[in-house]
Amino acid sequence: MQLQDISDLPPLAIIAFGISLGILYFVTKGGFSSGQRSNPATAPSGAQVAAVIVDPTALNKATAALEAQTMENINGRKSFERGLESLCRSVERLCDEVDDLKKEIIRRH
Repeated sequence: MQLQDISDLPPLAIIAFGISLGILYFVTKGGFSSGQRSNPATAPSGAQVAAVIVDPTALNKATAALEAQTMENINGRKSFERGLESLCRSVERLCDEVDDLKKEIIRRH
């Protein structure tokens, strides 16, 4: 694959291309240098990971809380389903009563 000759481009496009390349270079270089300067032993994320590995109490508490919330959601869903079934039965009875009223009105007229 042959690269396009950029000498055919207008001068403003060449300048914009150069500036873009410079920005990419300095951002990449800055990221690498900040990564090399950071000490992984004193990084907060490393301390949090080490705390979870050494003492899983927080993880166990979070798991228990999530299990309790899941059970509460299951109970809420079951309660909602029972309420919805009751509402459906009421609507069916209402429909039957309206049908009976309609038949009675038709019979009287």
